[in-house]
Amino acid sequence: MATTLASRHRAAIPPRDDPAPPRGGGARRVGSATIGGVPRPLRRFLAPLTDGLTYRRFVHLLLGAVILLPYLGLAALITATVTNGGLDTFGAVLVLVPAGVIAFGVALVPGVRALEITAARALLGATVPEPDPATADSWPARRRAAGWLLLNAAAGAVTALVTLTVVPTTIGFVFAPWLVLEPFPTGGRAWWLPPVGVALPVLLLHAGSAAGAALARLAPRVLGPSPTERMAVELAEAHAAEHALAERNRLARELHDSVGHALTITTLQAGAAARVLDTDPAFVAKALDAIAEAGRSALADLDHVLGLLRGGDDGDGVRDPQPDLDDLDALVDGARSAGVPVDLHRDGATDAVPRAVSREAYRIVQEGLTNALRHAGPVPVAVRVAVRDDAVELELTNPLGGAGPARTGGGRGLAGMRERVMVLRGELSAGAAGDRWRVAARLPLTPDATDAGMMSR
Repeated sequence: MATTLASRHRAAIPPRDDPAPPRGGGARRVGSATIGGVPRPLRRFLAPLTDGLTYRRFVHLLLGAVILLPYLGLAALITATVTNGGLDTFGAVLVLVPAGVIAFGVALVPGVRALEITAARALLGATVPEPDPATADSWPARRRAAGWLLLNAAAGAVTALVTLTVVPTTIGFVFAPWLVLEPFPTGGRAWWLPPVGVALPVLLLHAGSAAGAALARLAPRVLGPSPTERMAVELAEAHAAEHALAERNRLARELHDSVGHALTITTLQAGAAARVLDTDPAFVAKALDAIAEAGRSALADLDHVLGLLRGGDDGDGVRDPQPDLDDLDALVDGARSAGVPVDLHRDGATDAVPRAVSREAYRIVQEGLTNALRHAGPVPVAVRVAVRDDAVELELTNPLGGAGPARTGGGRGLAGMRERVMVLRGELSAGAAGDRWRVAARLPLTPDATDAGMMSR
C-alpha cells in the first residue's frame, strides 16, 4: 500500500520544464563566478563601457584640455616674441609657465567658481555643497577655484595627449594583419595586435573613469565650503537650533502658565459650584461666569501661541494678548472668584516697567497663584509687587497645608519661573519659610536685562 501511495504521489507532480543546473556549476548558480554566462571579472572590466557617467567624466577631462588651448597659444606667442621666434625644446616647455600664470589669473575672476561647481556636478557627478553666498567670491575661495582650474587643465592635457596617441595606435593594431604598416608586423605574425587594439580604448576609458572619480572626490573639498566656512555654517545651524529650542521652551511656558492657570481656576470653580448647586444658585451663576471668563482668557492666550507657531507677528499694534503687570487686578479678581483670598500690595508705578520685564513679572505672579491653588487649595495668598529704581521685586506667600486638587502631572511651574528669571538675569528663591510657602523674585531693570528679555520674545 505504501508503494501505491508513493507511486500516486510521484504521478501527481508534473515534470519540470527547466531542470536546475547540475550540482557544482551552472550560470544560474547564486554566488558563482559567472553572471548570465559572463565571467564576473570580464563583467566588471566591461561595466564602465555601459555607464554614462564614464563618458561624462571623460568629457570633463577633455574640457580641461580645451580650456588650456587658448592660454597655451597666448603663452607661445609671448614666449616667441621674447625669444625672437626661436623656440627650442626648453623654450616649448617654458610656454607652460606663462600659460599657467595666465589661466590662474583668469580663474580669479568672480563667477568662475560657480561655473566650475556646475560642471563638476553635471559631468563628474560630484556632490558639491552650496557655498556660503557671503564668502563665495572671497579671495581664498577664488584661489581655490583657480587651483582647481589648473588641476583640471593639467589632467585634461594628459588625457588629450594619451587619447591622441591611443586612437591612431588602435587603428594600426586592428588593421595590422591586412595592411602593411611600419613598424607593425603583418600577416600571421600580427594575430595578437587586433585584440590589443580593441583593449586600448577600453583601458583608456578605465583610466579616464578613475581620474574622473578622483576629481569627483576632490571637488567638494576644493570647490565646496572651506573648513572655516563649514565651521561657520555649523555654528549658524547650532545657533538656529538653540534659538528654535529656546522658542519652543518659551511657548511651552506660555501655554503652561496661561492655560494651566485658567484650567486650575475652572477646576476649582466647577468643584465649588457642584457642592452648592442646590443651595446657592447665585454662587453657581457667579462661578459659571468666572469659568467662562477663564475660558476666554485661555482661548486668547492659545490663539496668541498658535499665531507664533504659524510664524505670525502679533506686534502690529492692534492687539497684544500677552498681559503684564497692569493686568494684575484682573488676575487677582479671577483668583478671588475661585474662593482664594488674595491680598495684593503694590509699591511703585508698574506702568514705568519695560514691557519685556512686565510680561515676565506677570507670568511669575500668575504661576505663583496657580501653584498655591494646586498645592494648598483656597488659602490666603499675599502678593507684593515693588518697583525699585533698578529692579522689580515680587513676593508671594501662602500658608502651608490644606488639600488642593489631586495632581495628575506637572512639576514644571517652578522650572518655568526659573527660566523666565534666568532670561532676565534675575534671581529667584522658592521654598518653605516657617509655616508658609514663599516665592521671591528680583528682575533687574538694567538695559542688558531688558534687551535679553526682548530677544527672548
